[in-house]
Amino acid sequence: MPPEPVISPTPARPATSPAASTNTVTFHEPKLWESAPQPPATLRQVSAHLSGTLVGQSPGESITFVLLLENNGLREVTILDPLDFFSLQFTTMGSKLIGVPERISKILIDAEPSKDAIPGTKRDTPYPAPVQFRRIVRLNGPSSQKEETITIPPGTKIQIVFESEPVVMQRVMQALRAETGENAKSFKARATMSLVAALPQPGVGGQLLDSDWIFFTIPSS
Repeated sequence: MPPEPVISPTPARPATSPAASTNTVTFHEPKLWESAPQPPATLRQVSAHLSGTLVGQSPGESITFVLLLENNGLREVTILDPLDFFSLQFTTMGSKLIGVPERISKILIDAEPSKDAIPGTKRDTPYPAPVQFRRIVRLNGPSSQKEETITIPPGTKIQIVFESEPVVMQRVMQALRAETGENAKSFKARATMSLVAALPQPGVGGQLLDSDWIFFTIPSS
């Protein structure tokens, strides 16, 4: 049996130094109270990993993220767009919080339609900071742009590739100016995400997931 092919997404623009950092971390389900709603069994069969790569050149650096979702079960899983339930936290190496704009789910935004829109429709609200949507890449299949729902067949992986908004690295660089030594070149980030089944059942919540920390080192000029 031939080895399983590996999906290798192409960053939006190449890194300017071979020292640019990239690493992959795993999402974990936090410990929940026994009385907390339990996620559907189908969501528990999905594993999630996140990687980040610094790309670009000062003062225009950004981070290309790749969210990998793998269906390890025997049943097909259809979820709502994970980036609608996704947030990022950034800190210095000394764990000093770096403030970036909060991500707001489109579900919580009452988007007003344009004046010439068909009555009853809503305006397509773009993804807010701190990330912007890039593309979905499927194993042995074509890539695509934004999808309201994402279906993952059994034993299948998909990647969602997206990039940080400019405000993220602007805030990171501002925070690092107050650091000294090697800490002035490094920072870390982690993500929180909910996997929500498409057409969710009343009383059944999504699956809350927290990632490990991703460590970044800004290449020397």
